[in-house]
Amino acid sequence: MLLTLATILNGCLATLALGASPRTAIPLDLNSMLLPPPTDDRRIKVTVALHVLNLSMISEVTERFQLTGYLLAQWHDPRLIYQAAGPNDTYKIIAWDSVWRPQLVIINAIEPRQTYETSLQVAPYGLVSYVERFDALLTSTFHLKAFPFDTQKLEVIIHPFTDQRQSVVFVPSQLPVWTATEFNTYSSLESWRFESLTFNLSSAASQFGRHAISEARFEITVERRYGFYLWKVFLPLLLMVIVSWSVFWFDPPEASSQVTIAVTTILTIIAFALAISLTLPRVPYLTFADAFFLTCYVFAFVTMVEVTMVHITYRNERRTLTAKIWRTARWPVPTAFVITNLIVIVHFLA
Repeated sequence: MLLTLATILNGCLATLALGASPRTAIPLDLNSMLLPPPTDDRRIKVTVALHVLNLSMISEVTERFQLTGYLLAQWHDPRLIYQAAGPNDTYKIIAWDSVWRPQLVIINAIEPRQTYETSLQVAPYGLVSYVERFDALLTSTFHLKAFPFDTQKLEVIIHPFTDQRQSVVFVPSQLPVWTATEFNTYSSLESWRFESLTFNLSSAASQFGRHAISEARFEITVERRYGFYLWKVFLPLLLMVIVSWSVFWFDPPEASSQVTIAVTTILTIIAFALAISLTLPRVPYLTFADAFFLTCYVFAFVTMVEVTMVHITYRNERRTLTAKIWRTARWPVPTAFVITNLIVIVHFLA
């Protein structure tokens, strides 16, 4: 009986060996397949790419943006090599939780990204391709010095998960990084214009030891559409400042009209400045809009000082000095305003 059992066991082993030798199918040992694939240096080379579908929100106040897109990754797993059944057998679809795969983390995400559809394919020569559609709320540093004529670089920074920081390394990718054609046509962002999507690799210091961790950094460049601010903020404010200069042509006795114009100009500038401040974070530096408002404040104050001096000298019956101040301020003040704004433009926008 023992001889019979041994004969049956040897026959089963021989059958398994014969079945495994041609490697016509993907191995089904799930326990071993969940381990990292074997490599010479224990570093698994992974390429990553990003396909942007939509930017549904960009907030300067909170320095956040909402991104919908596809995240792609490719790596080589020799355990998944199989013999193609024919010329049309270019890939097989496998369950995403049945084999090892890199765990990618978007480190500047405010909360874990929402993953929707996923796909995991393997080519006959062992190239594994992973694709997921995701939605994420991310944070990025906004540089608002040139606001509202600014261009922002929205960053998507990807690291491997902590447990894989020593086994996964990102390598230059042949995968394209691109945006969907409908992104420019149907984008929900009326205030921004998409410019480009770029990709670069680097390494970052790990917080869990001395080892560097691989980093993939995608930069989505967007340019602000400044038409709203140009026509509804800067132009009306500029006209208000020009109107305030009309006091230089009023007769000195007309005090009430001159004071009304000067005070109205100052209040208008304050209202515009408050409205703009609600759309910006409290940055520790001046933006172009801040500098323009500050210039308008200064010259509205100068106009108010001129009105005050004219009426003080007029009331004191120093008519010669009154006429001199009244006529002298007509051209130097507007000229100084233009020169100051040219300096502001060069400093903030050049």
